[in-house]
Amino acid sequence: MITGFTITKVEGAIDSQESLVKQMFPKLNINIERVSSADDKLKIEYSFLADYLDGTEKSAKSVGHIKLSGDIDVKETKDSITAIMKKWSETNALPVQLAEEIINGLNFRCSATGTLVAYSLGLIPPLVISTTKIQEAPKPSK
Repeated sequence: MITGFTITKVEGAIDSQESLVKQMFPKLNINIERVSSADDKLKIEYSFLADYLDGTEKSAKSVGHIKLSGDIDVKETKDSITAIMKKWSETNALPVQLAEEIINGLNFRCSATGTLVAYSLGLIPPLVISTTKIQEAPKPSK
């Protein structure tokens, strides 16, 4: 169960003021940077990045970006923590149910905060409206 979301760092920049009029909806990326544990708690460090470009082609130029970083506190049973840490250390992935909960929570919180930053810079708000669903990758056949 998620017990806390914290945004510890906010960055925002305009790379090209002239290109603001041509900006596209941002490319969004959420990264889980680190996962650590202590007793019945997990600390998950993340980054949320919204990259703004002036087009969709490969030659598109950067208009600006917004980056939010922070951590999430999760409380679980010791057995669950052990299983989560094992999966993380082997695959750098979280269990699907926890990953969905984290990504949807981050989309909500970072979209809201990112909107305030975007407004200040003249960028399109990085709003994510839909709920994210994750599927396990199929195991390779032998």
